[in-house]
Amino acid sequence: MIANGNVSRSIGYVPHGLELERPFDRRRFPRYATMRGLDFEIVSGRNDHDIIVLSPRADVTRWVDAPEQHKIIVDMPDAFLDEGRGLRRSLRGIAKWLCSEVHRPVLNYHRAVERLLERADAVVCSTDEQAIGITRHCPNVHSILDLHGEFECRPPTIHALDSLDIVWEGLTATLPAVRAVLPALRAMSAQIDVRLHLVTDLVAPHYMNRFLERRTEEVVSDWGVDVRLHQWSVDTLSEVARGCDMAIVPVEMADPMALGKPENRMRIFWRLGVPVIASASPANVRAASLAGLEDRVLCTTSEDWQHTLEHLCARPDDRLDIAAAGQAVALTVYSEESLAQRWDRLFESL
Repeated sequence: MIANGNVSRSIGYVPHGLELERPFDRRRFPRYATMRGLDFEIVSGRNDHDIIVLSPRADVTRWVDAPEQHKIIVDMPDAFLDEGRGLRRSLRGIAKWLCSEVHRPVLNYHRAVERLLERADAVVCSTDEQAIGITRHCPNVHSILDLHGEFECRPPTIHALDSLDIVWEGLTATLPAVRAVLPALRAMSAQIDVRLHLVTDLVAPHYMNRFLERRTEEVVSDWGVDVRLHQWSVDTLSEVARGCDMAIVPVEMADPMALGKPENRMRIFWRLGVPVIASASPANVRAASLAGLEDRVLCTTSEDWQHTLEHLCARPDDRLDIAAAGQAVALTVYSEESLAQRWDRLFESL
């Protein structure tokens, strides 16, 4: 329940995973509700709750015409509206029907989401850039990043380098972005032992994140660098990061959805006390600027990656300084409480 003046309103939540086991559920509304002591019930269809929070797994065909007495909050943290036309976009509605994520085929899933946004009483996204596009469909938009309290903050440290350990984390589907860094890693491998640690799913769907599983070792087999694979978990990521000298956050700059992603990966590594080198996407530029690091850690070309990696490899004090600056921002501007206050304002807007 949530208090609104003298009235208590009940909350339902359509989750990303039924057991709230998915990172989305652990880092967004359910975590905020835990922080504020809000009761909510997991729901799948319409019921008598006053407020319904929808994760991206919610069936848009069921909620797009929800009665007005229900206050609908749509949580859409990815830059979905920026996706260009193509086969993947055209088949999404059919794929979601085949996977039972919607109860009927949707020929134009992109438009279906736009209609849901138009019905929504509030929309949550991740970046200011996303918010600009969403306001064309809903005037009540709130930009809120993930809550990262599940990652323990660790003080930055430096290691004496006789080799270089670099860590990346993410979904297997985003691994192609790492290819932009491979020329730099291969060049550095001629001078020092370089190990690239990938914390991801060892087996993952190959098509549309749903169909035909593929082993991740097959994806990276031709990379030409020493790759170490680790099955993703909070504990594994924390442990691997502890033993690494730097983290990388490359972004496929030609992919509008990837380009529109928030700065969450930088923030995770900053909490873990690791210096981060990242592609100069809008969100990463914003995060680096807040830390005063925009001229030290952002890359656009392969040459940028090689120069920055070599520079930091040779300068442990710079690595420590960068890690400390990033962590300071992670614990202030991006703190759990500052982000929870954004959720507060969202509910107050209803």
